[in-house]
Amino acid sequence: MEIFKPFGPPIYKDELKSTEIDRINSYIDTNLLNDKIKKKKLDASKSLVGKVKEEIFIEKEFLENELLNIIGPHINKFLITCNYKNHELINIDSCWVVRQYESEYNPVHSHNGDISGVLYLKFPNERKSNKDGAISFINSPTFFLNRGHITFEPKIGLIFLFPSYVLHTVYPIRNSQEERRSIAFNASLKPSPKI
Repeated sequence: MEIFKPFGPPIYKDELKSTEIDRINSYIDTNLLNDKIKKKKLDASKSLVGKVKEEIFIEKEFLENELLNIIGPHINKFLITCNYKNHELINIDSCWVVRQYESEYNPVHSHNGDISGVLYLKFPNERKSNKDGAISFINSPTFFLNRGHITFEPKIGLIFLFPSYVLHTVYPIRNSQEERRSIAFNASLKPSPKI
């Protein structure tokens, strides 16, 4: 686990177990991608900013029974490491699969909630450059002794967490027919009661 503070707001980076990645991919392949009616019903592509054809909301049952058990401990670790211990409950407000292919991208945007995250499930082996499919976090303009952005090259199993207001973008992949699959989510915190 690492915490990066390139420009103020912290960015959390850690790695999921391969068994967790396999479980999530299996759910997506079996329960979402093989059911055309369900896939159409859960289509998220029209409500999100991404220039991506296939974005699919995660079903509430899988989110609450499986996914929260995987990402919840990471959110807690992120908050505690950043000395935020005032939360009683973590609520995942929205969660979706992003299936990105050649030339698709996410423009600069921010999210809702308190904490947002992305975890990588598939990533192309062959790319034109290291920036293809990479994620950049942006906080301010670059000026003397200040780096206004930081870019990470994703790999399968990585999870990033960040305050939801942090701007970020995902670069397109060029010259690759392979899928870049990730899950993005927004979480809000319920504060602990005051004593």
